[in-house]
Amino acid sequence: MALGLREGTPGAAVVRADSVDEAIRLVRDGLRDAGVDLKPPSKRRASAVMLAGLSGPAAVEPRVVDELVDLLCERGWTSVAVAGACTLLDRDAGVGDVDALAAAAGLTGTTAAGNEYALVDLHSELVPAPVPASSVLADRDVSKVWVDAALRIVLARSASDLADGYAGCLELLAEVVVAGPEISRADLAVEVHRRLPAAVAVIDATVSSHGISGRSRFEPLETCALVVADDALLADVVIARLHGQDPAVSRPVQAALREIGLPEGRSIVGDLTPFTGWLTAPPLTREAVRAAGPVAERVAAAALRRDDEGDPVLAALRQGVEAVEERGGEAMLAAGFAALGYGASSGRALLDAWSTVFDKGRVGRIDVPLGFDPAGYDEAEYEAIPAYLAAFEQLLAGHPRDDGLHWTYLDGSVVFEISRLLEAPYEEFVERVDISRGISLMADYLGGRVVPIKQDELGRPILQAERNLYLPQPNYLASWGGLPIDVCKIELVEYGDDMQRLSWRTVASPNDSATYDDGALTFAAAPGERTRVTVMGRQLFTLPAFWKAVDLDRFPELKAPLVEDAYRRFFTATFDNLEACFEGRDHRIGRDPEHSPLPTESASLLLEVAKEWLAEEPVGDRLRGSGRPQPVLVDAHGFRHFSGSSSDSARRRS
Repeated sequence: MALGLREGTPGAAVVRADSVDEAIRLVRDGLRDAGVDLKPPSKRRASAVMLAGLSGPAAVEPRVVDELVDLLCERGWTSVAVAGACTLLDRDAGVGDVDALAAAAGLTGTTAAGNEYALVDLHSELVPAPVPASSVLADRDVSKVWVDAALRIVLARSASDLADGYAGCLELLAEVVVAGPEISRADLAVEVHRRLPAAVAVIDATVSSHGISGRSRFEPLETCALVVADDALLADVVIARLHGQDPAVSRPVQAALREIGLPEGRSIVGDLTPFTGWLTAPPLTREAVRAAGPVAERVAAAALRRDDEGDPVLAALRQGVEAVEERGGEAMLAAGFAALGYGASSGRALLDAWSTVFDKGRVGRIDVPLGFDPAGYDEAEYEAIPAYLAAFEQLLAGHPRDDGLHWTYLDGSVVFEISRLLEAPYEEFVERVDISRGISLMADYLGGRVVPIKQDELGRPILQAERNLYLPQPNYLASWGGLPIDVCKIELVEYGDDMQRLSWRTVASPNDSATYDDGALTFAAAPGERTRVTVMGRQLFTLPAFWKAVDLDRFPELKAPLVEDAYRRFFTATFDNLEACFEGRDHRIGRDPEHSPLPTESASLLLEVAKEWLAEEPVGDRLRGSGRPQPVLVDAHGFRHFSGSSSDSARRRS
C-alpha cells in the first residue's frame, strides 16, 4: 500500500469533489470511508470536543465545522463543543482571545441547521496532565475539556508553512498543553498524540492555502477535498502526500514518525494524486528560518501577514515584503528570507557560543521527554552496570593520580577518576544531597528527565532511567559548532551505611553528541567528619567537523593538556555545585525562558522614545549645546569673536 501502510481496516480516506460546496457535503462520506464511527457511549451527557484551527488567515472553513457538529448531533451527542486556543502567533498579530478568533473564522455557536454548540477556550480550565513521569507532559497543565471529553476530534486546514512545510492536525494538538519555550512544540504535539490522542482527525482541503506560508497569508487554491482519519499522524502523512512533500519536513510529524510510527493495520482509501498547482517554501528557505531560531520564525510569520495590526517596525517589514514580492514574486521573497535567516542564524550561533563560554546565566534551560522506553531493559541490565564500570576502573590502577585526577585513553574515549574531600559530615551530606539526582547537580546541566523504575522499602529509587542535556564539552567547542551533550541512560542507585553510589550507562544519544558517557558518582564517609565525593567514567563526545579534521590524536603533546584542563574545569565546577547544594545555595546555570514580545515591538518602543527625545530638542542643538554663547563677529578668515562675560571681567580685575 502507498506510504508504507499494510492493507487492512480503513484508517484514512481522501474524498474529492468537483466543487468546494460538494466537497463540504462529503464529510459524512469521508468518515464512512475512513471507518470512523461517531456513535456516542451509553453514559448520559457524554461530551464531544472538536479542536479546530482558528488561527490567522487560514482558519478552518465554518461550513465544515457545521457539517461535523450536525453529524454529531444526529448521532446522539448531546454536548458538543468547538474549542480553540489563542496561539503565540495570534498574540503576535494582536489577537488576545478565542472569541475574537472564532468570530473572525465565522463561527457563531449555531450551525445553519440550527444545532447549537459551545465555543470554548481550550485553556479556560486546566488540570494536571494524567500522564506517567516519563512524559514531557508530566507536571504540566492541560486542557480540562480535552481530557474529559468522551470523543476528541481535531480539525485543521490544508495550508503550507514557512518553517514546517505544512500545517496539520498534529501540530495543532500542541495547543492542548500550556507550556513555555523551554520545550519544543514537536515534543508537545507528539506527547499529546501519544497520551491524549484525537479519535478523529479531519483536514479541510476544500480551499487550501499555499505559497511560501499559506498559514500566515491566505493564498487560496480550490483543492475540493477532505482528509479524514482515525489518527492525527496518519491524517498529516496523507495531506503531505497530497501536497507533494515528504511528511517528515514537518518537525512534529518527523518526531512522531520516529518515536511512535504510523498506525499498523490501516489502509488509505481514495485518490492520493498531489494537488495541481501546489506551491510551498523551498527547502533552503525553510532550513534557514529554522536555523535562525523560534523568535526569528515568529518575526517571519508576522512579517508575511497582510493585515494592518502590528507595530511600526513590523509594518515597515511588511512593506518590504510587499515590495520584494512585487519586484520578483515569491521566488525572490523566498530567497530574501533564506538570506536573512542564515544571517540571523550566524548571529544566534555567535551569541550562543558567547553565553556558553562567558555568560552561562543567559543560557536557556531545556525540558525534554525521556527519549527511550525503559521497559526495553530488564532489571539484570541495570544491576550489571557496576561490573561493567569495574573493568574501566582497573585501567586506572597504574596511572598516577595528579591532584585528585587520573585518566587514560581507551579506543578514543577517556577513562577517568577524580575526587574531592568535602568539609561536610557524611550523614548530613547524604541527607541534603540526593545521590539519585547526582547527574542533574553536575556542571553545565541544562535540563532533562528522571524516571524511577524501582524503589527500595524506604521509597528511594534504586533503578531509574534518565535523559540529561549539558552545554557542549569542553565549552569552547560551542564556538566551532559543538553540540549540546544529550544522552539517555539507565541507572543503578546503591545505599550503604557509609557509602552511596549512582552508576549509569548510556543507551542512546538523540543528537548523536556522545558515543560513551558512562560512569559513577560516589559519596563516601571520610575521617574527620568529612565526605569524599568521587566521579569515575568513560566518555567519548562527538567533535565538531573542524576538530575532526585537525585530529588531535596526531598531536598528543597538545591533546593531553587540553583533555586534563577540560576535566579539571568541569569537575571543579561539579564539586562546587555539590557543596552549594549541601549549603542550600543556588547552583544551576541558565534561566527559565519565557515567551517575550516580538523584537519588533521592543524596537518600536525604542524608536518612540528616541522620537520623544528628539522632539524636546533637535539633534543639532544637542550636539552644539543650547547654552553655548554665539559669536559677535566672524571675520574674513573664518575666526569667530566672542565678547567676554561679566564674570570673566571681574576675575581679571581681581
